[in-house]
Amino acid sequence: MARIFVTGSADGLGQLAARRLVALGHDVVLHGRNRDRAQQAMRAVPGARTALEGDLASIDATRALARQANEAGPFQAVIHNAGFYHPGAGRHETVDGLDD
Repeated sequence: MARIFVTGSADGLGQLAARRLVALGHDVVLHGRNRDRAQQAMRAVPGARTALEGDLASIDATRALARQANEAGPFQAVIHNAGFYHPGAGRHETVDGLDD
């Protein structure tokens, strides 16, 4: 079976996809934006290999996550499911000053 990295797998669709992939016998690596979310992902998806940490709203944290993923890989597939949502109107900037 394939080794698959699923970003944004602490809840929602990412978690559902990760659960299904584990149930199908794949070697799944989870992701959470911080330690708490990574641990939440591991509790929610029994059978996953591990969970990596990294806030994709930060360029530096994204680079660090990429290094972690390279160490955990190689992967046959990567599912980029992580998303950002800010309720309400207005412009929001990432920690790097980018409009998200």
